[in-house]
Amino acid sequence: MTTLGNLYNGNIVPCDSEMMKSNPRYKEGLALIGRLQQELAETLNEEQKELFEKYLTAANELSVVIDEEVFKAGYRLATKIMIECM
Repeated sequence: MTTLGNLYNGNIVPCDSEMMKSNPRYKEGLALIGRLQQELAETLNEEQKELFEKYLTAANELSVVIDEEVFKAGYRLATKIMIECM
């Protein structure tokens, strides 16, 4: 199957890349965020925990938007490079 066919059929999921998961800096950063989040949550009262959870949700939603825009920009750049090579 072609790359476009695999992408269309969901066999390629750029945002769930195995390359990212195997990157040591990604793993370290994820572990650090988890530890800090746990530490912070232990120091907050219930009202503060609720606000913190809302903050995390908003930050994650923004991260998804940013990731999508970066992916699209990278794809556009790659396409321009391919066109110039022809």
